[in-house]
Amino acid sequence: MSTRLALPLVAVLALAVMGCEQGTTKKDVAQAQNKVVKEQQDVQKAQANAQEKIAAQEDNVDKARHEAMKPVIDDNGNNQNQNKADANADVQKEEQKLDKTKADANAKVQKAQADVQEAKSDLQNTQAKFKQTQDRDAFAKQVDQQLAAADQKIDQLKKDKDNAKDNPAKQQVQDKIDKLQAQRDRVSDAEKEMQKADVMKWQDHQKNVQTQLAELDKLMKQ
Repeated sequence: MSTRLALPLVAVLALAVMGCEQGTTKKDVAQAQNKVVKEQQDVQKAQANAQEKIAAQEDNVDKARHEAMKPVIDDNGNNQNQNKADANADVQKEEQKLDKTKADANAKVQKAQADVQEAKSDLQNTQAKFKQTQDRDAFAKQVDQQLAAADQKIDQLKKDKDNAKDNPAKQQVQDKIDKLQAQRDRVSDAEKEMQKADVMKWQDHQKNVQTQLAELDKLMKQ
């Protein structure tokens, strides 16, 4: 194929892609499913990490309490009140750290769980779009088959025109060709509008396509 012919073909294909809502594929569904699995794994990791950090800080609290419970005496055998107060303060600090560790850990787990719910919602939406894409494409395939049948009918009518004996007969066939071609184009335009629509709203355009197809079918049978 020459460059001169190839470039226009590429341009036509590009316009066709730009003018059509591609919809949702199996790959999109698989990616959404994988996203759910990943987010669920993140929840498990967040929970394990939370347990680890909380356990470590609980150990720190236990150690501080153990130290605070030890009798503190000086060389003369007297209790050191200040040292006891410092030890109790250390316990309070470690307990506060434990509370913060639990709060932070729970927040991370809740965030991970929220991400799972969001991923599941996205999966449901993706699956719904995939179903609509399949339904739309199946209907569009039927439309394309009827358009192909109309093209064959038009080609046959053109041959009939060539074989017609006189001008009035030729004009009569040409009138049929013109009507059929015009209706065929209306069906094609309606289908294109349907294809350009959001995949979740394609059925809003389906009735118009069906109406134009019904009229095309009448002309095909004449």
